[in-house]
Amino acid sequence: MTVTTPLEALTPGILTAPDTMIDATSDITTLDQLVRHLKQAAYLEMSTVPMYLYSAFSIGSRGYSQWDPGMGAFRLIRSIVVEEMLHLSLVRNLLVALGKGDEVTFYQEDFVPTYPSYMLHRWPLLDLHLGPCSRELVRDVFMEFERPSAKPGEGTPPEGWYATIGKFYEAVGKGLKYLDGTTPDLWKRNQPHLQYVAAYWNKDGGGEPVLVQDLKSALDALKIIVEQGEGIPKDKLTVPINPLKPIPGLDEMPHYIKFKRIADGVEPIGPVWPLPMDPKAGQYGEDEAVTSINTLFNAVYCYVLHMLDVIYGTSRSDVKPGATSPRYHYERTFMSAMQGILVTVAETMVAVQVNSSVPIIRHAGPTFEFHRLPATGKKKYLLQLCDAAMAHFPQLGGDNSVRWLIGKLPDAV
Repeated sequence: MTVTTPLEALTPGILTAPDTMIDATSDITTLDQLVRHLKQAAYLEMSTVPMYLYSAFSIGSRGYSQWDPGMGAFRLIRSIVVEEMLHLSLVRNLLVALGKGDEVTFYQEDFVPTYPSYMLHRWPLLDLHLGPCSRELVRDVFMEFERPSAKPGEGTPPEGWYATIGKFYEAVGKGLKYLDGTTPDLWKRNQPHLQYVAAYWNKDGGGEPVLVQDLKSALDALKIIVEQGEGIPKDKLTVPINPLKPIPGLDEMPHYIKFKRIADGVEPIGPVWPLPMDPKAGQYGEDEAVTSINTLFNAVYCYVLHMLDVIYGTSRSDVKPGATSPRYHYERTFMSAMQGILVTVAETMVAVQVNSSVPIIRHAGPTFEFHRLPATGKKKYLLQLCDAAMAHFPQLGGDNSVRWLIGKLPDAV
């Protein structure tokens, strides 16, 4: 079997340099190989967040019906996004524990996923899309991303490719075990005070960050990622809400099963805004209002990624008794930017009809594109973008508004 499209053409620039390529046909036996896998694991986890959020934003109500006792598609997808953010943090914790925390920067143009694109190292090729929620999208893209096992007859993936995410992480776990037994100083460069360990996660999502210090805690981090995602084995319909501290009766569904319930129509989707597939900012060029709010959205999105980088560069230990902790402030305001600002801007945006010559665009979908923030004065810059958008969307201002929340953010460098 041969790959007709070069791997270099299917992955972002940050991951295609010779020193970042991986070989799925050989075991991980060096720290360099392990770090390459973990960098690409971070990109894999990152690529799910815009894809799933866009689908959730497209759902026109918070639930199918206020009288419906079920979770509904929106809450299921929201719970998955929360856990994907957790997985992203767990992968970076692993890198920090190996002394390689600076190998990944979330706010970096080459690291921000673009759509459509191929799923990294997935064979057969899987196209990833930003699209309005539908049973078809959930079945053909989301379930395939989280698939627990290869389909019969697909054969062996070619060099550099894995059949499932589970196989990818299985290789990482095997490599960790090998290196832990052969590399005495594997964990000596760990900086645990820089790892993300505070669980400020929403309800509906399970698990919590793991402080990675040794092989056991590293494998615990992988266990959370794989069990919550694919729920291996294939017939595993539920997993503990906290995979590391299971309590009988406190279970949830892995991502694959959650998506399957949506695809099968068990959890209804409800009304959906007619958002474009894989939108780009240039498509909104004729509409000043939509362009202004999409620019604000992308800037806030990149600020959120930047805040994660700032958190990982700020020690939890350098705080004197009675003093304010910058790290704690960054962690809490990161969640505020994610949940209070980014989500609210998106919800405002998707309800807007687009004045565009492109006939397929009816309502505006956030493009999740990289936006260059200024080196200093980031909060002032976000306020300026918000003021520009408020000329068209006054609801972004006022008490407890998007603008008010932006004013509460730290001007993190």
